[in-house]
Amino acid sequence: MRWLRRGLLVVGALAMLCAMPASAAADEMYLGLRDVDCTGATVSGSGLPAGTHVTVTVLNGTNRRELNRHQLTTSASGGFTWRSRTSLSGLNSVRAVVTRVGASAPIAWTDHQVPTACPLAYTGAGPVLPLMGLGLSSIVVGFLLLTAFSYKGRHLVYQGRHVAR
Repeated sequence: MRWLRRGLLVVGALAMLCAMPASAAADEMYLGLRDVDCTGATVSGSGLPAGTHVTVTVLNGTNRRELNRHQLTTSASGGFTWRSRTSLSGLNSVRAVVTRVGASAPIAWTDHQVPTACPLAYTGAGPVLPLMGLGLSSIVVGFLLLTAFSYKGRHLVYQGRHVAR
């Protein structure tokens, strides 16, 4: 009788061990940011039920300002991959958040620290030569207008003296 009880306990323990990793793997979700460069980032995830409608949002990691958002549906295996094409210039960190469509509570999120910030976009002045030409031509046109319409005065000769009228 003792050997039967021990045998049943061993079989039950083995059944519990075999069933546990399968359920733990099904509850596990992966979310990752990869290929992060100055033109965007790729967000990929897995472990969701097939056909789940989710919203993926890419945020500024520092102030949580939204950079890009996209709604998509998971594949038959429960995974998704999306490339966010947005400028990451000047950012030190990026965050990706996954939520169900219509819900505000996130399913998962991940952060990525950018080793070197992307350079800021060039916003300087245009070429110098057109600006110099515009300035010089404005001065010349102003001088011509001033000389063309300036008051020249009318003078009369009155007993040998010029008198302005």
